[in-house]
Amino acid sequence: MIPDFLVIGAQKSGTTWLDRNLRIHPDIWLPPEKEIHFFDFPPLIPFFFLLFAPERPIRHWAKNRMLRDYRKVLAKQQSASWYFRYYFLVRTQRWYISLFTPDSQQMAGEITPRYAIMSEKHIAKVHALMPNGKIIYLLRNPIDRLWSDLAMFHSARFGAKGLHTITAEEIEKFIQNTKHLASSRYTNNLYRWEKFYPPEQIFIGFQDQIRDSPQELIKDIYQFLDVDFSERHISGRIHQRINSHDYPDIPQPFAHALAKLFLADIETLHVRFNNAYTAQWLASTQQALEEGAG
Repeated sequence: MIPDFLVIGAQKSGTTWLDRNLRIHPDIWLPPEKEIHFFDFPPLIPFFFLLFAPERPIRHWAKNRMLRDYRKVLAKQQSASWYFRYYFLVRTQRWYISLFTPDSQQMAGEITPRYAIMSEKHIAKVHALMPNGKIIYLLRNPIDRLWSDLAMFHSARFGAKGLHTITAEEIEKFIQNTKHLASSRYTNNLYRWEKFYPPEQIFIGFQDQIRDSPQELIKDIYQFLDVDFSERHISGRIHQRINSHDYPDIPQPFAHALAKLFLADIETLHVRFNNAYTAQWLASTQQALEEGAG
């Protein structure tokens, strides 16, 4: 089955929280694996080959992910045949469609936060397959998102020892990486996606809503997906913090550098959305600039 919707990101902006909550709804089906990575990874090559990727963090991530899923299969929590197909078969469009097996009354979707930063060429492939698909994009303060991304990349999940062990040079290298920066360039990402999908097919939410009004956010998403958004499909899980960590504050020199880097983006976002969240992003960015100048 061709999926009905995609959650495209942003990375470190609440997509795992959304995944957990969407799975509760009886009219929504999601694959056993969050982050299918069909459109953004090189085509055809089975995911098994990530174990031999040249980058050590990717190899470490792939190994742990496969071990985790193997344990799920042993515990009979997930289908062995689905995971065999996912990890070992050639990744064609037919392969992708075969991963979606909802009931006849369910809509299907998938959540891969890296889709947001794809090129127009890749987005065109998405649109060719699912022109009527719905797109969900969660946004977070671009600077906080980047810092959280840095912390994740230097966590045990990727074979590192934690944020407290990295040097200033490593931080600078990370925040200058164009791929890491791209995940926080929401306006640029939306510009590309909006070339293919009209406004009525794109839902934009804010990670701040998960903290302040999670019930309202999930109901708005259910309504956008055209499924029943009554209270009975909302559980106490909406108040659970998922993959949430308390990281050290951004060191002042880097906070100032990131504020300079993202000020124009955040101003543009605030002009577009003009809500309490973008106002707070702008205020904190301006404050970081003032403190850095002083």
